[in-house]
Amino acid sequence: MHFSKTSLLKHFGLVLSACTVVLFAPPLPAQAQNMFAPARTVNDRVISNYDVEQRINFMTVLNAGAADMRRDALTRLTEEAVQRDYARRLGIRVNRDEIREGMAEFAARAELPTEEFVAALGESGVDAETFEGFVEAGLLWRKVVAQRFPALIDVSGADVRRSRDVAAILGRERVLISEIFLPTDPEFAEAVSQIMEMIEGARSVEEFSNLAREFSLAGSRDQGGRLPDWVPVENLPGPISGPILQARPGQIVGPIPLSGAIAYFQLRARESTRDIPADRVVLNYARLLLPGGRSDENLGRVAQMRQQARNCAGLGPFARDLPQDALSEREALINDIPRSDAVELARLDRNEISANTTEGGNLVVLMLCSRELQFEDAPSDARVRDVIFDRRLGEMANVKLQELVADADIRDF
Repeated sequence: MHFSKTSLLKHFGLVLSACTVVLFAPPLPAQAQNMFAPARTVNDRVISNYDVEQRINFMTVLNAGAADMRRDALTRLTEEAVQRDYARRLGIRVNRDEIREGMAEFAARAELPTEEFVAALGESGVDAETFEGFVEAGLLWRKVVAQRFPALIDVSGADVRRSRDVAAILGRERVLISEIFLPTDPEFAEAVSQIMEMIEGARSVEEFSNLAREFSLAGSRDQGGRLPDWVPVENLPGPISGPILQARPGQIVGPIPLSGAIAYFQLRARESTRDIPADRVVLNYARLLLPGGRSDENLGRVAQMRQQARNCAGLGPFARDLPQDALSEREALINDIPRSDAVELARLDRNEISANTTEGGNLVVLMLCSRELQFEDAPSDARVRDVIFDRRLGEMANVKLQELVADADIRDF
């Protein structure tokens, strides 16, 4: 079967990996002797101009072009040279059968048998030896990685749980916001009414910040109400996320009634990536009620929790002398969580604590246990563990590769 370069690209469409080969030149055609002059040496290996041109042709066929094709080709060939040297030092080799299998595997990605794939490459000026060497280098490095690095990688249960967090699964739209929480106690009603007029009349981020320092009940008051970290919009409940999404930077959203507090938010900045469906975000969180509201004693206990509780189970000791129902753990879709809790949980990452609202004379302490995207067919823990392991293995191998390149004796001609 005859394949043109165009048809190969249509069938193939793969991205070139950086696990390839240093080639040695065939007998020199008299009219192209300069093609086989060294372009670079890497330790005792020669990368010729011919090798570079072959790699450029190969990258073009695989639709893996770069802004500077020659530079990218040299970089990849250099990496392959040090990979080969390292494999040789470890005594790692591949045999002819392994190379043939590797070539067949690579060609199969283009839905072609090896012979037809090699013929199609030849139409684009890529020699069969170039393809063979590319595959050989990749197989050598694969063996190096499998032999040297797996024992150094540990994937814990906490890693698996953390990887299921919404932030780890998808992109997101996130915002920088400031907040002011005011009390709902009847004795403060007149003063709060006046403060609300001041907040709603604020015309700048700085003015809102000054009001937060003076009047807010939230723990962020010392920072002028500024939450220092970006808050994913999908973490916010619908009544908050909607107005925030429609707000302009500097605009104030509120008043929003919460349990034991009245809240105002100011949008400082927005950063957009991909959307996450809020109706599929599931939160698991612990809820602890401390009698006495915002007493100094309770605020001290919250500070102690932040220091000592490493996860949601860590809140247990702080509930020993309290009624049985003082501590509970809840799981629900974000849209089904009471607004007061949802607003507080929105700012939290896994195992962080918030305590800004009250309920029936109790200070409400919230700790986020997990925030995950609901799947109809969720991947198993074993599958997630494998994905994390493979990613870390790749990262470790890349670090080692860059070390080998940095230590190599590289000379350009």
